[in-house]
Amino acid sequence: YIYMTPKYYENLTGKNTRYNTVYVKINNVTDEMENSIADKWMENDNIITISYVSDMVDSVADMLDSLNVIVLVLIICAGALATVVLYNLTNINIAERVREIATIKVLGFYNSETSAYIYRENIILTIVGALFGLLLGSVFTRFVIQTIQMDMAMFSREIDPLSFVWGFLLTMVFAIFVNIIMYRVMMKIDMVESLKSVE
Repeated sequence: YIYMTPKYYENLTGKNTRYNTVYVKINNVTDEMENSIADKWMENDNIITISYVSDMVDSVADMLDSLNVIVLVLIICAGALATVVLYNLTNINIAERVREIATIKVLGFYNSETSAYIYRENIILTIVGALFGLLLGSVFTRFVIQTIQMDMAMFSREIDPLSFVWGFLLTMVFAIFVNIIMYRVMMKIDMVESLKSVE
């Protein structure tokens, strides 16, 4: 689109200005008034269509509502994936270190100290993974916004800093949830049988 004065258009093209779109601002208008104005103006054969900004705003709002559902589904799927991955990593970590955990238990360590032995690594890996995920996520978000951009509606490319905070907190919540589940698994390790096993 190019904005120019009618006189400049006539100087450039040598033709008279022909208007094919008129923007009208109506103050304090209701839905009934919009409908009656549209009906009255559509009686004119020179008018092909009438569109209101309020209608466009409503259609964009409906589109954003459907996007909110998609985002919610993505968050739930990402949470499920994070839970499964963390669960498997913790399960493998415990399975490979059964003798170490049993030895620590035999030496008289409390349950909280024994679990901290495993959880410390999980928390560090989760924090590092969350930070890398937030950096890569901001890059992918900008790519997606540029890809789905339309002429009629433009999405903001700025990411709210609170989104990073929520993303990090949700990741930590899933990690804590997995640690709580794995606590029972760790407490079920049989000290005697584990120390008898031959590596």
